[in-house]
Amino acid sequence: MYNDLSGNAVSVTRDEVREAWNETVEAIVSHDASAAERIARVLVLDPEFALAHAVNGLLLLSLARADLVPAAVVCMDEAWRAQSERSISARENLYLQALEQWILDAPRRSAAILEQILTDCPCDMLAIKLAHTLRFALGDQAQMLLVLNKVVPAFGRHHPYAGYAQGCLAFALEERHLYAEAECAGRLAVDLAPRDVWGRHAVAHVLEMTGRAEEGMAWLADRRNWAHANNFSLHLTWHHALFNMEAGQFAEATALYDESMATDCSDDYRDIASCASLLARLEYEGIDVGSRWEDIANRAERRANDGRLVFADVHYVLALLGAGRVKSADELARRVVDDSFANSSDERRVAARCGGTVACGLLSFQNGDYVAAAKWLSAARSTMSDIGGSNAQRDLFEQVYIESLIRSGDDEQAATLLSHRLAARMGKNRFALTRLNQLQQSSVRLGALSTLTAASTKSTLH
Repeated sequence: MYNDLSGNAVSVTRDEVREAWNETVEAIVSHDASAAERIARVLVLDPEFALAHAVNGLLLLSLARADLVPAAVVCMDEAWRAQSERSISARENLYLQALEQWILDAPRRSAAILEQILTDCPCDMLAIKLAHTLRFALGDQAQMLLVLNKVVPAFGRHHPYAGYAQGCLAFALEERHLYAEAECAGRLAVDLAPRDVWGRHAVAHVLEMTGRAEEGMAWLADRRNWAHANNFSLHLTWHHALFNMEAGQFAEATALYDESMATDCSDDYRDIASCASLLARLEYEGIDVGSRWEDIANRAERRANDGRLVFADVHYVLALLGAGRVKSADELARRVVDDSFANSSDERRVAARCGGTVACGLLSFQNGDYVAAAKWLSAARSTMSDIGGSNAQRDLFEQVYIESLIRSGDDEQAATLLSHRLAARMGKNRFALTRLNQLQQSSVRLGALSTLTAASTKSTLH
């Protein structure tokens, strides 16, 4: 056996394989586009490397595609076969167990097994990243931060993965609304590991959630910082477009969509979600997006039967509705609702309860029944994190809820939510400011808004 960069034993028999594996791990944690090719090369060099087979399967499952599950099963079979041929460490064996549990539709147990590795190997960056990815998909923000608070102190500043560990911590802090701490950790992550797009992404989230659009555009201006990245680069472009929108630069946001997002979009659920979310936000601002929905709806329709991740399903519904494919969207929404009662995994049932409610709200909104849309989306608010994704991504559904309230004439409740939204973003949020101004100018029913609202709407739109 040899040791990897963190000093953990890996069951390879040649230094060449160890070096290739170290490069693979760095590619995975940095979201490098070469990661899949690198892991394939490792398995060519050493077909008996059980850990590589297991990690390959875990990465396939993270894509939330039903058609990739059989390939993940093959990875599991190969991992157990290799394990029978060569002695592996207890740590490596836990990776195999984690893959097995995820294949058995128990992703929370899979995450717990990966976190078990960290008890004895707190600097196992690969286990940290994979568990972090699972907790993110599960919407388990508290556990995500709990784990990282425990392990990150074990990384010295000069540890080869110190920056990547800080990047994960930064995102976990941001999702718990600890913005100052998150920004500090995220900037440190990028200083220590310039290739850490996740840490850069965490800072972008902080800047988004604290209303700092100009800083956000500057932070993401140099695309060379993530030239190595896989399709995660499309998501960073989405963040840049959100900053453009916040600054009132709708033409620039639309251009980013056309020149980067639409051209790079794949059938990956994260690409579809980013594209659909941006198009919906543009429409809520009165921008005619024309036929742009068609390609995204085609991609969503191809993935609509996956049933692997409720966060993805809800965005598929959004894309289908954007293109006017109400029947397909309704069928998918019904399947999500059915999954909240069906004999599926606990995680799927919990997520589907909220996701089905959101999907019904989106359908009602599309049909112009804004009273029903507001009721559905209000019912989903308290458990919204159950569908997974980030606060910034799920914020779209809060925007639809507020739009529903305004369009249904519930100006008072809309103004209350908009005021709270504005306060949370330090008085800087175009969505809230424009709608509060509209309510003040057009609604004689509302009367005087709160002192906060009145003061906020005097701000200059930025």
